[in-house]
Amino acid sequence: MHPVFVDFSTAAPRTGNAAVESQGARFARDHLALDSGATVTLSFDVPEEGVRDELTVKVRALVSKLGPRPGYAPLGIAVNSKVIVGEHRIPGGGDLPQEMTFAVPAELLHPGRTNTLTLRTAADARSHLWLYRVLAEPVWDRDAAERAWLAESFAQSLLTYRTDRRAPGAQEWEPAATWRLHLDSGEGAMPSRLDWRVRSGAEASVEFALELHTFYGHTRDADGRWYELRGELIDRQAYPGDADLDATRSFATEAGWGGRWHRGGPLVYHLATGEESPFDRIGWTDQRACSASIGLTEDGSSFQGWSQRVNEGPVGYRGTEILPEPGTPQGPSEQREPNTLTEDLDELGQALTRLADTAVKSLGSFLRRF
Repeated sequence: MHPVFVDFSTAAPRTGNAAVESQGARFARDHLALDSGATVTLSFDVPEEGVRDELTVKVRALVSKLGPRPGYAPLGIAVNSKVIVGEHRIPGGGDLPQEMTFAVPAELLHPGRTNTLTLRTAADARSHLWLYRVLAEPVWDRDAAERAWLAESFAQSLLTYRTDRRAPGAQEWEPAATWRLHLDSGEGAMPSRLDWRVRSGAEASVEFALELHTFYGHTRDADGRWYELRGELIDRQAYPGDADLDATRSFATEAGWGGRWHRGGPLVYHLATGEESPFDRIGWTDQRACSASIGLTEDGSSFQGWSQRVNEGPVGYRGTEILPEPGTPQGPSEQREPNTLTEDLDELGQALTRLADTAVKSLGSFLRRF
């Protein structure tokens, strides 16, 4: 079965392998707001061979408050009209969206047919249920729906934000420079955090909302004054779109581990923040939890830094700028050349050596207990 996702952060929901219908619900900035008795139904296909054991359903939602107190809008979930969750109270007090996971027995699914997943608010709900995202995947294909959702999100990776800043102690926000950004390190995921510093000394560090509609952080100008900083998404499009090539850089990269450097995929970033001084350092974390930080040479033609993929250790990270052909956009079009057989065998040998070292350390730790 193909993974299913529906993202309600846009007026027209972004979907993967699903169709959506709703009653008693309306779009509200970055979520779908459900009134009492409202329903949202996802239709999706199950292959002839069915689903082994069970389907995993993940829901991101919150219940809006009743003034200063927690709200009341119990959630019900049914698959093909069979209730699997009834009157579920969503925790959290209404301050932050909650991630909830539910199991759907395989026998409730209809192989070779269109199936339905219905989310419903209780008829006696006194506040609203805010629905952000629904994912569904076979239990043994863990996180497949999230990976599909992240990949689809990255298809529109050029983001534009209107920003404001506020000095310490001030009451009013003042307009700041518009930000435009695109970051592709080969992971196919949107940013969750971004840090940068330019040679004038100005810098910023911001964290993005999961739905990317806002960010919040702090910034310092070239004179050393600090400000709060916030941003609101005003445009999103596929890269390169109308990106300014002067603010775009592309690098051939290498990763350093096992005593030598190994060829990696390209790094491409487009970063325009209103600063005329060139970038000195850029760091980021993406929505897959992969992270990196790079320090650029004075002319920006190369960088040295580190990177860390999710569930892996940190490694060295360096790159050399790729200059595009005149009139062509910079982008991750260059494909990594395959390793030679010698390189493949060398990498395999180093991986086995690391595995053996880990096994020896684990055995030694085990024996010391006796």
